[in-house]
Amino acid sequence: MTMQTSCLSCGMPLTSPADHARGDEGIPYCVHCTTESGELQSFEQRFDRMTQWSMRKDGLDRSAAEQRTREYMRSMPAWREHPALASPSPDRG
Repeated sequence: MTMQTSCLSCGMPLTSPADHARGDEGIPYCVHCTTESGELQSFEQRFDRMTQWSMRKDGLDRSAAEQRTREYMRSMPAWREHPALASPSPDRG
């Protein structure tokens, strides 16, 4: 029996082996946040993809979506200690 968990990178519910990278419940990341080999994608890839998702989902412009993504990623175990998130970035005009 498997307990429901969430991806440590994006928070997606991991409800079945197919949700986990490589179908491996031992990998704490979802299929969307990992490479084919099951490794976590780079911060830059994840940040860009999560920003794009926020723009589509919430109708935000790039600057607002980036700000929201930074705030969200700071709450995720995979990213909270990442140097790029150590302090808020200045607003981009």
